[in-house]
Amino acid sequence: MNLFKLPCAFVLQISLLFAFCSVYSQNPSQVDVLTTEEGLMFRDVQAIAQDRSGHMWFGTSQGLNRYDGYHFLTYNSDKKNPNFIEEEGFTAEMIMNEAKDALWFMANDRLFNLNLSTDKVKEYNEAHHIKGKVLRLLKTADHSIWVITDDYWENQGQDSKQYLQKFEDGNFRIMASIPRTNRGFSGLLQDAEGFLWWSTPNGTLKYNTDGELMASHDLGSYEWFGSEMHYVISFFDHNNTHYYFPHTGGVKVFDEKTQRSKLIFDVEDEFGYAIEDNQHHIWFGGLQKLYRMSPKGEFIDYSEILKSRFDFTKINRLFIDASNLLWVATDNGLFKIRTDKQLFKNVFKSNKNGWGNAMRAVFEANDGTIFAHCENEGVLLFQDFDGKMDTLKLHTESENKIELQYAASFFVTNKAKTTAFTVGKTVYKIDLKTGETKSYDQFIPNLKVYGPNPLIKLRDGRLLFGYTLSRLVLFNPETEESEFVFKDTSDFTEVSDLSYFYQNREDDMVWVGTQNDGLLKIDLNGTVVERFSINTTPNISKNRILVLEGGTTGSLWIGTYGGGLNYLSADGKTIKKYTKADGLADNNVVGIMHDEQRNLWISTYNGISYFDKENAQFQNFYVEDGLSHNEFNYSSAFKDSKNNYYFGGMNGLNSFKPEEIFKSAERFHIHFTGISGYNSKLKSRFNNDCSYLKNKAVEISPYDQYFQIDWTMPNYFNNQKNTYSTKLEGFEGQWFYQGNASSIRYNQLPAGDYVLKIKGTDSRGNKAASILSIPITVKQIFYKKWWFILLVLLFVIAIMYSIFRYRFKQALAMERLRTKISSDLHDDVGSLLSGLAMQTELMEINASEADKLKLQKIAGISRNAISQMRDLVWSIDSRRETVHDLIERMHELAEELLLPKEIAFQIDSSSIRNPSRRLTAQTKQDIFLIYKESITNILRHSDASNVKISLINTSKGCEFTIQDNGSKKECYKSTGLGLSNMAMRAEKLKAELVFKKKTDLAFICICHLICNLKTILK
Repeated sequence: MNLFKLPCAFVLQISLLFAFCSVYSQNPSQVDVLTTEEGLMFRDVQAIAQDRSGHMWFGTSQGLNRYDGYHFLTYNSDKKNPNFIEEEGFTAEMIMNEAKDALWFMANDRLFNLNLSTDKVKEYNEAHHIKGKVLRLLKTADHSIWVITDDYWENQGQDSKQYLQKFEDGNFRIMASIPRTNRGFSGLLQDAEGFLWWSTPNGTLKYNTDGELMASHDLGSYEWFGSEMHYVISFFDHNNTHYYFPHTGGVKVFDEKTQRSKLIFDVEDEFGYAIEDNQHHIWFGGLQKLYRMSPKGEFIDYSEILKSRFDFTKINRLFIDASNLLWVATDNGLFKIRTDKQLFKNVFKSNKNGWGNAMRAVFEANDGTIFAHCENEGVLLFQDFDGKMDTLKLHTESENKIELQYAASFFVTNKAKTTAFTVGKTVYKIDLKTGETKSYDQFIPNLKVYGPNPLIKLRDGRLLFGYTLSRLVLFNPETEESEFVFKDTSDFTEVSDLSYFYQNREDDMVWVGTQNDGLLKIDLNGTVVERFSINTTPNISKNRILVLEGGTTGSLWIGTYGGGLNYLSADGKTIKKYTKADGLADNNVVGIMHDEQRNLWISTYNGISYFDKENAQFQNFYVEDGLSHNEFNYSSAFKDSKNNYYFGGMNGLNSFKPEEIFKSAERFHIHFTGISGYNSKLKSRFNNDCSYLKNKAVEISPYDQYFQIDWTMPNYFNNQKNTYSTKLEGFEGQWFYQGNASSIRYNQLPAGDYVLKIKGTDSRGNKAASILSIPITVKQIFYKKWWFILLVLLFVIAIMYSIFRYRFKQALAMERLRTKISSDLHDDVGSLLSGLAMQTELMEINASEADKLKLQKIAGISRNAISQMRDLVWSIDSRRETVHDLIERMHELAEELLLPKEIAFQIDSSSIRNPSRRLTAQTKQDIFLIYKESITNILRHSDASNVKISLINTSKGCEFTIQDNGSKKECYKSTGLGLSNMAMRAEKLKAELVFKKKTDLAFICICHLICNLKTILK
């Protein structure tokens, strides 16, 4: 590219800027921290490990911490602590035996094994053949445990040795030993070929796993407080490259075949630790230095980035967890650094804190060069195919310099991509090879000089620009002809401050976003077709529009200022709104682009959002994901010919390929960590650790007033941004968003079986690898269990049966008594009264006339007493209790009383449905006595010659009617209680008693009884 010379100062400034960009853009700045402010028990972290559940373990000089991303569990020598360990001074490695859920650790030069499932600690000492103090600990590729031990203190320095020991069958076996000098320095590691390398003060020794010495190497010597030392720290990468760290500083590589060393990193810093990540970068840690070496051998210094987060004086350990996150342990806390591939490439980024190179329009030339307008510098920056970055100097044909202003926010190219057009103070045409710029000053009256003028290239090649409807211009760059869209300004209402154009699927239709008047759809023939605002139906969320993007079916996506993302359906009848509450990164949407799957990439004032339209889910990206800045700019989104996406913001461009972002996404499993709650029966809280339970099922007591389920997702970078949703199957029919909460509480859940399902997303929005399912059984309280209900039912039945048997026995005894009484009355008293009557009649034969009358009266009374007694005996006799027996007795009484008086009678009982039905003694007696009183009244007070008696079943019960054919009869005034007794007995039967007289004479006694005996005679 032929560029005109720039002033030296300007060239130097830009050169320095780009030189920094090329290096700084490689630095992801993805650093998070974990310190005592976040709950770490002590700041000086000496050892790190991770178990199979994803929990992190941190050994400090004051004890051990287990961390699940949200909570810390502390192990120390406090005997009141349920998580007691004998020694707490961690100074060296920790290793995890995943197969047995055991943590091996060293504290105060003693070796311990912590069973994670039981929290039991076992010490390995001389009883297990440990030779003195334990200096180093190593787990090899075959999961064997090796240690370096030293008996110097036990032997008081006499013939003391250091030992290489291997754990076998519960004890430590000596595999090799060397004489111990006056220094106890030691190191142990395994190379990629499986050999063990033992660093000693006398040199570096190579062993096989059988303890045979394979080689001895002297990698350098130095004086250490009067002693000559040959101790150096080594490291092997996946290619078995041997790195070691000389005492003089830097990093060297040792070739065992040639016995030669090569200095690959010449710095004064002395290193003590190295580790390789999954991108095959090697990280080197010194006292206060951290460097990353790329596979190409390029070094990046992270030291200043770390120090900007918190102060420290020493790096103690490097560790990479299962998610490829680098943990840097220091004497003041922990750093967490993402080691995976940077998701976004930073272009044109400056080293200025905060706002740097603010970018606007982005476009591409025909040779693949990417151009962008740097707003604060007023220049066009470019990056060619080879990655070279520079500025394109703009000038007129007469070499006059042209500076682009803030108003030049939109750029479009011609079909050949050799020239670009923009609208600033005027309309510019820029040659992308030479920078020669042509101005079309005739459009100055139609443009806004204090702000951006929207610009679009239509499908027919014409340009549309202008900031009010009346000043909208169509310009043909080929013929350089122009015309106003609205030729007659009297036919429409003026709208100013237009902000964005998008051409509809119909060539003559253009969507227009405005700053104050919402959304317009205009016909390029000069009419406004549709309007949408906050006051229309349907309505948009805000009237200020920042960006527009078409959908696949004629729909429209609308980015607003403060109102989030709006979706207008193709028919214009519905508008959906998406905001931060729905997962959008920010409510100020400045850029929208579709990817190959027609999903959306959205730039905002606070990060970039990916929107999965099918699932209506957002995934967000921020500075920690590699963005140069979280705030993005309006009119700064572009997709090039190589499927690279660009979003410009407050510090350069951010470039990415969607398929690469999701290919590199790490997915995590959610783990059940514990359950807690309160038991009202025990009146105490419970807190159970479930991290290492094989059976994850939960049983809840009916006395548990509430319980809380805790979980974690072992993604420890920005884990406070992990989000979760839960659904309790069997109780809830939908998913409930829990936000960042990693626990859920249920109060007095009904008894039954449930399954708690938990799904989560990490800080980037990546879904967890699977949904966690926790079976939960809430036990039923004892008095609601089937066996208890059955026992109660049986108990009630037993009581009822007992009462029934008691009453049955009582009734049976009463029946027997009634039978006995009736028999005795009939046999004894009846015989006595009959004898009395007969004796009286015999005495009457020989008696005087005066005595005959008295004897006749006595005989009558006796006969009447016999009759009354017979009725009483019949009523209490349990052998005569059916309806049939009652009717039969009624026949007998009628024959006894009516026939001697020559009164005919008829008893009709043909409609009685169940003549065998049993009657109670009282019921039978009351009915019979009502009947007898009625017959007696007929005899006394009626001149009847015929009596009709009927018992008829009705729907209500039974109708009992006694009717005579008498007219009138002179009768004496009676003071008897017959009628009142009849009424009283009818009331006891819950029957209705009705008397009907044929005349108005007071004592014409024709009675008519209606007995509603629903349960007696029916």
